[in-house]
Amino acid sequence: MLTALRFYAVVATTGAVIMALEIISSRVLAPSFGNSVYVWGSIISVFLAALSVGYYLGGRLADRQPRLANLGRLILAGAVCEVVLLFAGTRLAEVFGGWTGSSPGGTLLAATVLFGPPSLFLATVSPFAVRLAARDLAHLGNTAGRLFALSTAGSLVGTLGCTFLLIPYLRLQQTLGLLLLATVLTGCLAVAGEWRRELAALGLAAALAVAAVTGMVSRPARAEGVLFVKVTPYQTLHIRESGSQRFMLGDRTLYSAVDMETGEATLPVLRYAPAALLLKQDIESLLVLGMGGGSIGKHLRAGLGEIEVDYVDIDPAVAELAERFLGFEAGPGERVHVDDARQFLRRSQRRWDYIFGDAYIGLSVPFHLTTTEFFAEVKRRLEPGGVFGLNLAGGLEDPFSRAIFHTVSESFLTTYAFGVRGAANVVLLAIDQKLTLPKQQMLQRGQELDRRWRFDPTLTLIASSRLDVTLDPAEAVLLTDAFAPASHLIMLGAGSGERTLEELLGTSGALPGGG
Repeated sequence: MLTALRFYAVVATTGAVIMALEIISSRVLAPSFGNSVYVWGSIISVFLAALSVGYYLGGRLADRQPRLANLGRLILAGAVCEVVLLFAGTRLAEVFGGWTGSSPGGTLLAATVLFGPPSLFLATVSPFAVRLAARDLAHLGNTAGRLFALSTAGSLVGTLGCTFLLIPYLRLQQTLGLLLLATVLTGCLAVAGEWRRELAALGLAAALAVAAVTGMVSRPARAEGVLFVKVTPYQTLHIRESGSQRFMLGDRTLYSAVDMETGEATLPVLRYAPAALLLKQDIESLLVLGMGGGSIGKHLRAGLGEIEVDYVDIDPAVAELAERFLGFEAGPGERVHVDDARQFLRRSQRRWDYIFGDAYIGLSVPFHLTTTEFFAEVKRRLEPGGVFGLNLAGGLEDPFSRAIFHTVSESFLTTYAFGVRGAANVVLLAIDQKLTLPKQQMLQRGQELDRRWRFDPTLTLIASSRLDVTLDPAEAVLLTDAFAPASHLIMLGAGSGERTLEELLGTSGALPGGG
């Protein structure tokens, strides 16, 4: 009875660890490669390939030496591979990202090297277990079905546990250490019945257990200037400091920059948010999709007075870190909503004068926030004559940004683009009215408004940065829910112009990103 329980525990636990590794792999890779469809496609492909090879090898090895202790050795071999993940996984992902420019091929390579070996060794358990449990060929199907059901149940526990418990509440190193410890204990269970013959394996298990505990309790050395790191279900957030400036970053994308001595936001793009006043002067309410550090609302409130501001961000940690490190405070008339931007718009019953979209995340743009159907939701939640603004961090030179411009232009009657001086960003403004506003007239309007409000940069300067955009309709991509290849378009534009995060942080006044 005890042997059977050990046997079943081995089958269920390895299934749980494999799926937990698959879920956590995105958190290891995302800081270097983003969280796009290419990342998840690579992860799933690598795990499927590893399972396939592992099943094959496990079946062959089981026929040669059908002993549970031999299976335990294979499990411990998988644990050795997990040690590499625990102590060097994120660093190796950074190295692969640098070598390959975070390309889809680089993502596949990193996923293969980091997660292929441990998942391959753990995959040998299923066919090995069937061989060990097979006693009567007449009931072999029932035996195999029972074991695969048990393994799948373990996989379900691993998936849900990692998704809803480990990632939200533990640091990445703690999660990886816990999975390593579970693998080590599973290997020990397998060899326990023959422990006198397996002293070497048990010695290895003891060393691996010490490594797991060490990795869980120790905090990895942070790069210079890094104040805080938090792994969330959506991304890995960093708070960095350079001189008097603090930065919030998520998966290689700069969200916010604040001068802590003055409290002023230093990202040029957010200072272009008042551009909406060139189209609508009576702005009394603002909705920001993608909170960043809360700087867009703060900047507009400083110039316009106590307008109502709502922030929406799917990741609750963004608001938490903005308050803790960047000086954000939700005061009267300011509300933070933790929700998906599109679902929030769909469920909301109110309207806003100005909606500003800043939810595009580097290489990991949520495609459902790029389509004509999404922009229809935005229009539905705008007051008559309301303005929609959108931050395009890559300018208008790349295929993705041109597709966004084309889709916004098809969704609204009038669209303008403004190049952000000192940055690569372009701010789009759209209004669902047919406006004929020549650039000279917009400049005159900016001069008039500058006598009423004092923004830096001035509305006159913002108006002067208006771009004349021409797109070839034959080449422009219209993004819809049925066809929105955002990740593909972004990768087409990636490459020669890409700079490292350290270069971005060291570039004064030319920082792309959000507010």
